[in-house]
Amino acid sequence: VINTSKTTVNLEDAKIIVAGGRGVGSKENFKLIEDLANALGAELGGSRITVELNWLEPDRQIGQTGVTVSPKLYIACGISGAIQHIVGMENSGVIVAINKDPNAPIFNVAHYGIVGDIHEVIPVLIKEIENTNINKE
Repeated sequence: VINTSKTTVNLEDAKIIVAGGRGVGSKENFKLIEDLANALGAELGGSRITVELNWLEPDRQIGQTGVTVSPKLYIACGISGAIQHIVGMENSGVIVAINKDPNAPIFNVAHYGIVGDIHEVIPVLIKEIENTNINKE
């Protein structure tokens, strides 16, 4: 289980959420999702399966059986887009989906979609975010 330094999580109030799904592949690979969240100053979330597989803490589950969120920016990484997840995040301001399956249902609700392997795409995103100093005062 990814254990963050924060003791309490309030995803409902988060302005930016980076969430991972089964497409992340393993608990170890979830570190990549956490790195993207850290680069953006975002909260970390996930789909139900990531909690069931002990990749993520239960209070970070987004969807019908988790929390409903509406951040300004929601980045879905390796999330296929089951309706149970969609109902928990579809009211987000801007939804960005990264998935290697071009037919993944998540793209039906995403404002921006990247068809690609998250393990190739996310390191490039992190590098670009760091180069732009997006969170620097």
